[in-house]
Amino acid sequence: MRRALPAASVVALFLSACTHAPATPEGAPRDTLPGVTKALLETLEADGALTGAYVVDARTGEPLFTHRENVRLLPASTMKVVSTSAALSALGADFRFVTPVFLEGSQAGGLFLGDVVAQASGDPSLGSWRFPETALACDRIAEAFQARGIHQWRGNVRISGTDGMDGGMGPGWAWDDAAYAYSAAPTPFVFRENVVDLALARAPGSTCADAPSVQWTPTFATLSAVVNVDVNAERSNLACVRGGGGVRCTWRSPTGGPCPQSAAVKLSVDAPEALFAACVDDALARHGVTRLPLSLEAPTPPMPPVPVPLVELTSPPLSELVRATNKESLNLYAERLGMRFARERTGQEGYVALRTALVAELARRGVPTKDLRPVDGSGLSRYNLASPRGMARVLLTSIQEPYGAALVDSLPVLGVDGTLAGRKTTQSTAGRIRAKTGTLTGQKCFVGVAERPNDLEHPRVVFALMLGNMDEGTKPNANETFDTFSTALVELPLR
Repeated sequence: MRRALPAASVVALFLSACTHAPATPEGAPRDTLPGVTKALLETLEADGALTGAYVVDARTGEPLFTHRENVRLLPASTMKVVSTSAALSALGADFRFVTPVFLEGSQAGGLFLGDVVAQASGDPSLGSWRFPETALACDRIAEAFQARGIHQWRGNVRISGTDGMDGGMGPGWAWDDAAYAYSAAPTPFVFRENVVDLALARAPGSTCADAPSVQWTPTFATLSAVVNVDVNAERSNLACVRGGGGVRCTWRSPTGGPCPQSAAVKLSVDAPEALFAACVDDALARHGVTRLPLSLEAPTPPMPPVPVPLVELTSPPLSELVRATNKESLNLYAERLGMRFARERTGQEGYVALRTALVAELARRGVPTKDLRPVDGSGLSRYNLASPRGMARVLLTSIQEPYGAALVDSLPVLGVDGTLAGRKTTQSTAGRIRAKTGTLTGQKCFVGVAERPNDLEHPRVVFALMLGNMDEGTKPNANETFDTFSTALVELPLR
């Protein structure tokens, strides 16, 4: 294993590579945080990139380093810091979503005639595989059937409470992302994160031109897909687009190259209600509850339907949902938490209500719209705009409120977990930086908290680093820029 370079060596290597950079401004020696960062960002700007940075003391808010801190760029997934902090502020870290499930019909002995009705709560974790209490949602419904002595039923699975709620894709989202899990629509009723898994495989001896076998997870998945093969591609990949009530995927293989034997992709579903109904059917069958055909005549005289509570499906606490949202950068969770925040503050859901509520929340924190213009909660929208000053201010004010520890705990830890788990570290930086990352085409952002163990005056700082107009040829690239910046944040003096 290669040893990590000491912080001073990392900085020295960077400086030696930047001989073409503009001179560091007077008063900012190159062995300080301002000196290293100024040289770094001006090198990028000389190559056509846009940059901005803002570093403040986490306790007092005193600015410690600024560079074009008012430039507005796309915040990308760092918008999740905005939406999750807003949800924590309005609802509290212990808040849980509750999805009630009712029986609407009549029971005669072991026979139930009627519908299973779930009341939409907007819970983004319902049926998710990420949490033990959510993964078995359908089994809990089947167990509740058994507890009532029901062995047969005839009816449907329905969802109520979705009228008047906006559940489509967000404004400014890219249409060609729609098929994929990271762009699943934040519908008022969410099940299994509105995602199913598609796996393709070729049998031994098959050629690239042969049609692959298709396997869905879960097996009761309701999404349909048409898979084509392309044997004349430049490289191997599996790409899908939505259309015609399903998805169309193309499995590409390079000309003359090795034939890929398997591929997998997570796809979004348009109808989580159908996926939930299929899951309930599957769970009831596994628990020995027989579903009778709807064509079967009902006993006479018919009995009046009476709604009866069956079970309540409860989410993990909001602090755990926020942790998953930010550690793994889950767009659907961020949007649903944002919508729940909007409902709490305005009485309505939807992107208009979300923007109204977020603007008011930001104003409360002293963040004007010129510093942060919110449009969605996940950062997928290309209409969001934010400055480093605005993003740092959101995190700074959050730290000072009762839920602050829960928000900071939700941020990925450099070299340890989440989206920063595999990043390069030095002995000094590992575990000392918590940051939310954001990436869109040409854009890269980092917003977080850094510990400075050798600085008694400023032992903890809040930072925002935003880069725009980046491309494959930009040197240093975004990750190299963050690596150098993070080392300077932890190790170098501020003056």
